Amino acid sequence: MKKSSKFLNLFVQTGIVIGMLAGVALIVDIYVIEMPIIIDFFAQEGKPVWFPVLSGVIATLCILGGESIAFTLFRMMCTLDRDPFVQKNADALRHMGLTALAVAVLGLSTLLLHPVPLAVIAALPVAMCGLFSLVLSRVFAQAVAFKQENDLTV
Repeated sequence: MKKSSKFLNLFVQTGIVIGMLAGVALIVDIYVIEMPIIIDFFAQEGKPVWFPVLSGVIATLCILGGESIAFTLFRMMCTLDRDPFVQKNADALRHMGLTALAVAVLGLSTLLLHPVPLAVIAALPVAMCGLFSLVLSRVFAQAVAFKQENDLTV
């Protein structure tokens, strides 16, 4: 791998790790700082006590979905210096796509608790990324199949 490609790979991996640490910090922030505010907000609206709990669970699941996607992407980045066209990477892309679609659905489910248009605006790009990842997983799977077929041809 070229020196510039190694630098870019390291830069992206560092960004992924920093993003994952920020996700953990965000979960702590939600439960330590934001949750008392959310509990008061829903109480003032006259909503049931389980609304803020459910909103916290949904937020946590969305962040954990993002963490899962980031970790899977980090593992895929580690294969770039070897052979990236392996079935494991095709499966990883499929996993990331399904996770992103689940996160988008969870994001949209917050509309049932309290209608916020930002939930729709945030969920649409996540869903598009999920669909893109699913399509890319099929492309990777096809590339793996062609590669395996060519490896058998001598």
